[in-house]
Amino acid sequence: MGAYWLLAKKAFRRNMQYRASHMVNNAASAIFGFIYIAVWQAAARNAGAGEYTAAVMARWVAFTQVMLWLAVFLPHGLGIPEAVRTGAVSLEMLRPVDFHLLVISRELGTVWYNAWFRSLPLALVFALAVGVHVPQRPATYPLLACAVLLSVYLGLCQQYLVGISSFWTVQARWAWQLVNTCQMVLSGFMVPIDLLPPPFSYLARALPFAPLLYDPARIYLELSGAEALTWPAIWAVLLTLICRSLTAKARRRLEVQGG
Repeated sequence: MGAYWLLAKKAFRRNMQYRASHMVNNAASAIFGFIYIAVWQAAARNAGAGEYTAAVMARWVAFTQVMLWLAVFLPHGLGIPEAVRTGAVSLEMLRPVDFHLLVISRELGTVWYNAWFRSLPLALVFALAVGVHVPQRPATYPLLACAVLLSVYLGLCQQYLVGISSFWTVQARWAWQLVNTCQMVLSGFMVPIDLLPPPFSYLARALPFAPLLYDPARIYLELSGAEALTWPAIWAVLLTLICRSLTAKARRRLEVQGG
């Protein structure tokens, strides 16, 4: 475990070198967030859409904008496509550590950095602008912590699948674009998925993108309870099995030429 912890710390320190640049990204995220809030405030000004009133949607947008940096805005393919292109992946797979855990642990350092230097500043800005929803039920806090952890892990797994696909394709950007589009549209970021018309709402609920933003947001706003963790937990197990299976196949497929 010491090796994985060291990888996470090194990723955190590497990101620390770009704090000033990331502040610019934070400003852009805040601007987009305020635009989305203004749109929803206008759309839900009269009666809203059921439980999604104007006030709820303002906090929904603020929460999901903060969560984007933890579960969606992750490195393209977790750096695997670049390692495959340069051949560095052969050295990584020769290390006496599990390749899947190596990549996930390394990027957890990036997520931890994002939590402090991206999500937290955004949360403070939105808190001053639209206020903070303080959950009234004590059980909401551990449920929210579990939902956020599952969201982060599922986001990492989805990007890992993008990265591992580069063992079979010349260019993995198509996979990243597909996954990124699904994450933005079917995760509840732009529109809560239960407001989507059928069959898109059913499709979004069945896919592993709703646990990224939709389920944590509903738990945070106390619109759902423990039942909202069932589907994310199932997808966490399934994606883990898929990631590990493809990793084993990629290891057998790896071919190193030269010397």
